[in-house]
Amino acid sequence: MAIFGVLAAPAGAATPGFIEDFTAGSAGFGGGSTVTHVGSGGVGGAADPYISISNAVTTNLGSFSASANLVGDLPSDGVTGYSFWLRDTGADDALEIHVGVGAPGSNFWLSIPGFSPPSGSWQQFSVDLTNPSQWVRIIGSGTFQNALANSNRLLFRHDVPPLVQTPNPIAADFGLDRIQVLPAPVVTTVPAVSAAGRAALGVLLCAVVALVLHRRSGRHPAEPR
Repeated sequence: MAIFGVLAAPAGAATPGFIEDFTAGSAGFGGGSTVTHVGSGGVGGAADPYISISNAVTTNLGSFSASANLVGDLPSDGVTGYSFWLRDTGADDALEIHVGVGAPGSNFWLSIPGFSPPSGSWQQFSVDLTNPSQWVRIIGSGTFQNALANSNRLLFRHDVPPLVQTPNPIAADFGLDRIQVLPAPVVTTVPAVSAAGRAALGVLLCAVVALVLHRRSGRHPAEPR
């Protein structure tokens, strides 16, 4: 339970489009593993910071944040998911990183898909909060929607199936960078056209087609055949 913390944090107000790139520190990430703010080598290159999450001995590997920029009533805030970048730092480890959301004391869920960070390079991944079938409850009771509405933790941890409250221990490390709070997808709505409007558009289209055909034939519309 150390990886979740004991007390629930106040709900935040995650903002779609917000990007945590760790330029100002570790963004509140902590827990059972050692979290180190690294000043260079992030997604953006030599001068870009990131955080390292590591275990020197075999134990639960992971870290969570209760930052107000990342948690809260996620559906009401318009949050539909998270994207993030992972890197297998140090030795090449057999890592499977899952994302956790919700309230750890009562209703907490873990992403069923696990993400394998590439060794020595960064790769972007994402989770979808609009698809409950991609998540499994590992603590408490309640629906996935309820967990999202009362989320006070965003967790990244190593685990392998079956996904339960206590994860598989490992001595390893990984880098985490550029977490983005994803907004709802933009839906383009085509304006409705009335029957009269459609008829007018049809007449105009026929006239345009006729003009084009006459020009291609080399004759003026008024010329006799």
